[in-house]
Parts: sequence; C-alpha cells; structure tokens
Amino acid sequence: MTAAVGAGALRWAVPLLASCWIGALPTAALGADVAMVTDVQGSVTESAGGRPVSVTILAPLTAGAQVELAPGATLVALYLDAGDEYAFRGPATVVFRSGQPEVLSGAKPEKRSALGKSGKDIRIKPVGMAQAAIVMRGARGSARLRLLNLQQTHTLEARPEFRWQELQPGLTYEFKLSDDTGRALLETQVRATSLLLPVEVQLNEGVPYTWEVSALLPDGRKYSSSADFAVAPADVRARAETLRPAPSAPLSSRVAYAAWLDQMELGDEAHKYWQAASAERPEDPRLKALAAR
Repeated sequence: MTAAVGAGALRWAVPLLASCWIGALPTAALGADVAMVTDVQGSVTESAGGRPVSVTILAPLTAGAQVELAPGATLVALYLDAGDEYAFRGPATVVFRSGQPEVLSGAKPEKRSALGKSGKDIRIKPVGMAQAAIVMRGARGSARLRLLNLQQTHTLEARPEFRWQELQPGLTYEFKLSDDTGRALLETQVRATSLLLPVEVQLNEGVPYTWEVSALLPDGRKYSSSADFAVAPADVRARAETLRPAPSAPLSSRVAYAAWLDQMELGDEAHKYWQAASAERPEDPRLKALAAR
C-alpha cells in the first residue's frame, strides 16, 4: 500500500490498543465463527452447499462446520474464544462445535496453546477484522514514489529505518520527518533508498508522525510520497517480544503471532511473518495476498 502527497491528510482516529484483546466472547451460535485455520497441508475440504471447498490458512470455521482430511493431510485450527489450537492428521472427519472440535472419525487432535504459556490470555481475531487505528480523512493523489514501510502503522522500533523504492539510479532524495503539529524534526538529503533515524531525533510513543520523500528527475518531474506512523507503547513492544515465537516454532504459531500483530496495528512487523509464511506455503492464496500487500 502506498500513499502520495495530495489534498487532505491522515489523522489517527483511535489510540493504539495498549494491551491485547482479552475477555470472553459470546457463546457461538450455529453459523458464527468459532475457529481460524492457522496451518493446512494436503487435501482438506469443508462442505459448503453440498460441495467440498478447499480449506486455506486463515479461513474462518463456523460452528457446525464439517471438515474432511484426506490420508496424510494435516490441519491446525485456533479456537478464537479459548485461545487453544488443535492439530489434526488425516484421514479424519471433524465437526467444529462452539466449545471444541468433535472428531467423527480418525485420530484425536493434539491440543496446545497457540502462543505458548505467555500467550494464554491472548484472544486473536480473524485477520481483517481488527479494529482500525487510523482512518483516511482526505484523499491523496496517485502515488508515484513507492514507500516500502511505515505506512499507516505502528512500529516496534524506537529508532526505525525508512525505506522506499528507487526511481532511477543516481538520484538524490529529499527526506522530511514531521510531528503531529507539522513541525519538522528532520530534513535531509539522501543518496540511498533508505534512512535510519539518527540517534539525536527522539520519537515519543503513540504520537503520529509523517514522513515524506521526494525526488526531482533530470527532466524536471518531481515525485513525492508521504505516510503516517507511530511508535507503539513500551508495554506493547515488551508484550510483542514476550510472545514472539522462535524461528523453529510451528508455522501455526507464527501465523497466530502475525494475526496478533495485525490486530495490534503492527503491520510492518506482521508483514515479515506473512512473507515468511507464504514462502513456506506458496500455494496458499491468502498468505500470498498478505505477503504482497
């Protein structure tokens, strides 16, 4: 996603959630989402309108959904209310009840915590349903210079690196960082396509900042883009570090963690995990879309 300079501006409509979403969800009625798929391999299908539909990662599972696993297939599903995940191996037939899955045929699933012991109080929402922390209040023109990070997101980095796509070799870029009052904190020229925030520029937690990059081409055309971001509060950054799964953790745990990062509006950090997950499951369409955004 890319933002460009134009009429209007982005402003933060809702403060960053300072802690994870905790608390009981209403008892799921028939047809309500009770679980979310966090990993799948092999042939796994759900009956929909009398026809089998392939199950993909991040697909919601409603109460009463019946899923068929072919021999050798695997499925991991995260229960949204309890925060537990269940790992199944085919052949198996499973019905997802509101409280826990019911295995009609096949081996019993392995039950585990999606994010380990430190994540027992975490409740993860399906990806795409997290509360938005910012809203667009003014339309901007078509983007011409592609920004690669720190766009309408919160960051875990107190001293972030700003990155953008090269327009053409040898250009000098004008970089500007401003606070929420419009006061310029940093204005400099950059010969590269990235800039690490200097140590002398201190960012405050939860404050919206705007960064802008522009370049003048030899033919006189000027290209410019800007975006807003904020540094996540210290407690959120600490929680993110505590919950962070090891690189060797099951893909399902890393997908659950990425979903939590997304709902905490930590889009840049989540994107790293979506890209890694898509590389491991290149055939999964939802992961591919999240990795490409």
